[in-house]
Amino acid sequence: MNFNGKTLIIIGSILFLFQLGNFFSIESISPALERAQVLSAISSVIIVLIGFLFKQFNPNLAERVELKGENKFIFDPNLPSDILEELAWGSEAILTSTAAASILIHNDGKNILKRGITSNNIFKPGETCLRAIKDMKLISLANTKFYPGREEFFSFCSNVPSIIIIPINQKSFILIGGWSYRCFTKSDEKWIKNWSKKLNNIFVKNSF
Repeated sequence: MNFNGKTLIIIGSILFLFQLGNFFSIESISPALERAQVLSAISSVIIVLIGFLFKQFNPNLAERVELKGENKFIFDPNLPSDILEELAWGSEAILTSTAAASILIHNDGKNILKRGITSNNIFKPGETCLRAIKDMKLISLANTKFYPGREEFFSFCSNVPSIIIIPINQKSFILIGGWSYRCFTKSDEKWIKNWSKKLNNIFVKNSF
């Protein structure tokens, strides 16, 4: 069984109902039994409360958004073989080991790779992406619904719920869209950020 917040709430509720049924079926009540009933009720309530807290703070419980787009793997045919091999490996790893639904890698004015759920439009970086490479800092948009500049990403995936932008260098960046709101963990961000450093070294080596 996959234990999550909903499971804990159900278990706690069932235990609480059982102890109520047991209480009303007892013919005589002793002080020891009263104490046992109180402890049982408190335990059930605590389990339910833990379930609600777990459900509230666990980002993986957010429902997936039905993204608009097609599942594609598009890359620049002029890429050097070692760069293409690294991009293919890294993009697959991100899509299969994190909550990422789509990934785009932009270099020097060109989209050199698009993979996952993406639109047919040509993505052009706007203020947010340009700020990420200017400051060389990761930008995380946990909920694009409330982000005033979300129009920038309509040509990437029009209804993507969450986004992270990781600069590679001052002319390249990785753009990743998630399946749901607040779906990327700090561990995901750290892993992708380390991969971006590896990409930068490969780009420099190939004068790319």
